[in-house]
Amino acid sequence: MVDASRRGGLPDLTHLGSVSATTHELDLGAHTDRATRPLPPGGRHDRPVTSPRWFLLAVVCLAGSACTATEGDAIDSDAGVLTDAGAPSDASAFSDVDCSQEALNGGDDEYVFTSAYVVNDGQLGELCFGDDDDTILAAWDSLVTITPPGQLGDLTLFGGFEPGGDEAAETMAFVNTVDVDGNSFQMSINTIEALADPDELLLTLAHEFTHVFTATPKQLDRTDEAIDDCATYFNGEGCYVDDSLMLAWIDAFWEPEVLASMDVEVDSPDDADERCGNDDGFFGSYAATSPEEDFAEAFSAFVFRLDAVTDGQVERLSWIEEQPGLVEFRVRADDAAMTPLDNNFDVCGT
Repeated sequence: MVDASRRGGLPDLTHLGSVSATTHELDLGAHTDRATRPLPPGGRHDRPVTSPRWFLLAVVCLAGSACTATEGDAIDSDAGVLTDAGAPSDASAFSDVDCSQEALNGGDDEYVFTSAYVVNDGQLGELCFGDDDDTILAAWDSLVTITPPGQLGDLTLFGGFEPGGDEAAETMAFVNTVDVDGNSFQMSINTIEALADPDELLLTLAHEFTHVFTATPKQLDRTDEAIDDCATYFNGEGCYVDDSLMLAWIDAFWEPEVLASMDVEVDSPDDADERCGNDDGFFGSYAATSPEEDFAEAFSAFVFRLDAVTDGQVERLSWIEEQPGLVEFRVRADDAAMTPLDNNFDVCGT
């Protein structure tokens, strides 16, 4: 496992709006998007899958004691894991969290979950579905290693799945909200591909976590009023607030006419390929799918020090380096000897 004890200082990420997932109201009809990361070139497929929209059943810690550490629990603050100080496991402590297969995969049988863990205030808690999985535990260690302390509080569930169909086989990982306001999130990892390509898993963890910290309520307003009157950018799920990180990214790298030509409800590989051909800043054609995927791929390249191969890529990495708090992710990856990784993204602008 990755040594999670080597840390730098706490960065200024307050502008990203991290909140604890344990205090949010349950919403049985949260209409959410699944943000996916496809397999890289050289994997089964080199094109992204279309992100399906689905209704997630109740997968959220209720206020109270459902996911709160008890007096007998000890927190391993280095590894980010909630541990039991000798007392037997009490499964009833998680009885208010719906960790059924149907809840975890939103009713999509292509995603066959094999394990899931409740996350409490940024700490990995008890297994709530399936069997303990060393691959998922190691993935959590890696996520904790690169993430500054206090920034995992928006995650509610962390789990692993095996693909049961072509769409799931093309998905390296996904993140979805588990409540209607986007206060808490589930991150799910394709365990087959995680084992097959550990470096790709590291890039994927950084990529997927951007879909959390750029989509909290302080970043993305999902209210009907905000969506109806959106004057910034509507991404299909909500409207970015004026001082959001993603809106600054869009202003820097996405021309209005390009945004106007896009259908936010449909991921078009052909359109993404065309945008990739016109802009050498993208880290691969999947990054050209949307501003969110553009930032996610560039951020993963930044964290793990992939060498930029075009002037446009240099510009994107330099922009990220100037943002408060984001450099700390890379510093932590450096300190854990996780960098550099090879740049295997297909080259755009050619």
